[in-house]
Amino acid sequence: MKESRTSSINRKGQRRRMRLFFFVILCFFVWTSYTLFLQSGELSKKETELGVLKQESAVLQQKQDDLTYEASRLNDQEYLAELVRKRILFTKQGESIYMIPD
Repeated sequence: MKESRTSSINRKGQRRRMRLFFFVILCFFVWTSYTLFLQSGELSKKETELGVLKQESAVLQQKQDDLTYEASRLNDQEYLAELVRKRILFTKQGESIYMIPD
């Protein structure tokens, strides 16, 4: 009788330990899933932000290319003369400027 009693106590203790072990494993999986869910949301936000920043970068790169081209054209004397004539209405000797209203 004593052996059956200790055997049943051991089984109960073993069952209790197994339940505790599975509970700990379940808690670990729940925590891991929750963390993965939160990180996937953050990753999605960061990917969207990266897309927007890449678009802004492309626009700024195009603007920089245009300004570089404009700066290189400023070394050309003919272009400078044309620019001065347009912007400040500079005329050569003997020329007349007529303003036509829009």
